[in-house]
Amino acid sequence: MNVSALPAQAGVVFGYALDLSRCIGCRRCVYACVKENNQSRDPQIQWIRVLEMQKSKGIDFKEANPYYDPERVPDPDHFYVPVACQQCRNPQCTTVCPVGATWQEPDGIVVIDYDWCIGCRCCMAACPYGARHFNWGEPRVPGEELNPDMHILGNRPRPRGVVEKCTFCVQRVRAGRYPACVEICPVGARKFGNLLDPEGELSRILREKRVFVLKNELNTEPKFYYFYGI
Repeated sequence: MNVSALPAQAGVVFGYALDLSRCIGCRRCVYACVKENNQSRDPQIQWIRVLEMQKSKGIDFKEANPYYDPERVPDPDHFYVPVACQQCRNPQCTTVCPVGATWQEPDGIVVIDYDWCIGCRCCMAACPYGARHFNWGEPRVPGEELNPDMHILGNRPRPRGVVEKCTFCVQRVRAGRYPACVEICPVGARKFGNLLDPEGELSRILREKRVFVLKNELNTEPKFYYFYGI
């Protein structure tokens, strides 16, 4: 195994954008994330949830269905909203941790040190997006399925009793690669890049598209943007 401690690069703040007009709800992103980030298979933990919503009702989380049949997508009467850690600029989860086990890195990624985490779950209560997940059981990843390329603050195996979440695939992006979910998306709905690059794809999307963030009224300032590309 290779466990990296590669630090954040100067002049980089990572951001994400998701084109809802393209997403077909196939959930390939969910499974690629599990494989890349060594998430427990039994009990199963998934960092990405894909919500099916009715077009006639618009974005309505009360009526969202996370348990739809992926074999029948895309459904012409529905659209799909993937949700994961929003990588907030003003993350409430980090402010409540009593031991400083979670914080925001200079490149904008909110990380967790699993060796420091005491499992109090205060961060889970503070996160308004349900993006953090607690290991109630002993995480199990079959040896042949283990991803050996790890980061100390990312996808190394977690013990029972700690919280985990999406880190934008820190082990990949700090090495110049896309997150696994971006790379696997068959329709190009997922966009990733440096928000500080004025010529980058994310900056162009923020300039030219009508974007929105989830629960804007909470002032968490997510760096995960949604937009309609059409």
